[in-house]
Amino acid sequence: MKGKHHIVIETERLKYEFDIRRNITVIQGDSATGKTTLVEILAEFSRNRGGVRVISDVSCMVFSGDERHWKTFFEETTENIIFIDEDYEFVFGVDFAEYIRKSDNYYVIISRRPLYNIPYSVQEIYGIRTSGKYHFPEKVYQEFYPIYENEYKDTEGPNLLVLVEDSKAGYQFFSEIIKKGQCIGCGGNSKIYAKMMENDSRQMLIIADGAAFGAYIANMVSFRNLKKKVAIYLPESFEWLILKSGVLEDRSVEEILKHPEDYIDSAEYFSWERFFTELLREKSSKDRYKQYNKDLLPVFYKEGKNADSIIRVLPEEIRSLIGL
Repeated sequence: MKGKHHIVIETERLKYEFDIRRNITVIQGDSATGKTTLVEILAEFSRNRGGVRVISDVSCMVFSGDERHWKTFFEETTENIIFIDEDYEFVFGVDFAEYIRKSDNYYVIISRRPLYNIPYSVQEIYGIRTSGKYHFPEKVYQEFYPIYENEYKDTEGPNLLVLVEDSKAGYQFFSEIIKKGQCIGCGGNSKIYAKMMENDSRQMLIIADGAAFGAYIANMVSFRNLKKKVAIYLPESFEWLILKSGVLEDRSVEEILKHPEDYIDSAEYFSWERFFTELLREKSSKDRYKQYNKDLLPVFYKEGKNADSIIRVLPEEIRSLIGL
């Protein structure tokens, strides 16, 4: 399934209105904020449609019942948006992650716990709040992608530690361009927090692929709120930065980046990061100097006007932090 889907779920008393644009959406928040109510209203609509109005261009379904039979339920659905209420343990398992990897459904999972086996985006984590006449999902972490305080802009270079998620192309680029601070490749998003704890006396900038960082953002933000000296920058991916920079001079890339959800098939790409990687490889393959290699970043991207173009995609606050 592809595309952004606008959904309205309404009763006489409540109205939920929101967009689903990726294969995995996570709804978080404290008790009594309306998460379970949303699922209950949608389930009621599925049973008898009485008193509930649902507007959506695709079918919306609720998983309910014995969680031992979750696979049977999903096998009978295709191109649906499936809502899963919290307290179902199977969503945390490897089997569920592997099953939905090639699924043509979208999944809306209500969970206050991180889903470490699923690569979901920091941009698709929502809470539910009351606003005016109706309820609607609002991003829990929108203020963290990214938010910079003035104190970050004047960080002294020698004390700044830049933690880059990978130890390959992204690290190779940032270690080449930064003029202030020390750059370390962490070797994966699951290893960043340990590096933060090891260096908790340092001022830090965290750079990671936002498209698959959803399970790790809570720890990052808690650490930052406690230490008050951590900036977090989460672009979709390093490959997205390159594509966004325009160094490939390809108009089709510009069009894709305007609405990537219209091009990314959930049955083919578990994470948008994988789509951007494949897109970059495809678009750079015709010129050997540009051919993207995740293990060894070509010089084409690291020097001169091309590096400058990629740097310009970075927010001004980030450029200032690393001395650019």
